[in-house]
Amino acid sequence: MSSATIAVKGNASEEFAADFADVHFRHLFISPARSDALAHGNAVIAQLRDVGAQSTLRVRDMKIRSLRVEEAFTSVEPDHIREPSGWSVLVTGEVYADAESVPAVVAALTKVGVTIVNVTWHLEPATEASAQRAVRRQAVDNALEAAIDFAAALGGTLGDLITLADPGLLSAGASGNSRTRSAGAFLASATSYGSPWDERVDIDTYVITVAASVEASYVVNLD
Repeated sequence: MSSATIAVKGNASEEFAADFADVHFRHLFISPARSDALAHGNAVIAQLRDVGAQSTLRVRDMKIRSLRVEEAFTSVEPDHIREPSGWSVLVTGEVYADAESVPAVVAALTKVGVTIVNVTWHLEPATEASAQRAVRRQAVDNALEAAIDFAAALGGTLGDLITLADPGLLSAGASGNSRTRSAGAFLASATSYGSPWDERVDIDTYVITVAASVEASYVVNLD
């Protein structure tokens, strides 16, 4: 009985609803005096801390990343001469919140007056690890199915497994296991549209795709 060697790839992926989100925000304000700009920035930070302390919002953590105060200038026509126009304050940071509370968190942040730059969604580490194991096993099963199909196409039967590895270890090329984090990029800031303020913003929870690929080689027994 003769034999041949075949190489196959297995792929699998599953989608999981995000467990929590990272809400990135910024606030830019111009004040005539440097001291006023700094005071305004500190006041905004205090309001943001209050938002983070609200138990109903289920905020996991808040990070104020920077408070930058610098002189601002405007260009005066016709010679485009730069003249001082006041002092700008830029506050940046992020809030980590449970997925279901993100609509309320975004509304609360917008009420403070900051701009929501984007939202990135994540899985809990334990959930991600479990998902990765599950899709990797599915990828192995997918590779086995492909090998069986090849053997049948050759008129033979599938023999022993020779090698099994992540992509690229048996042959150059494909990337390995991956996880796609969905990120909602948008801008939302406080603007007067009347009152009362909405208590939530209609933001959909994103799904995260966890994927895995494997490469395998098998013996095919030919009749």
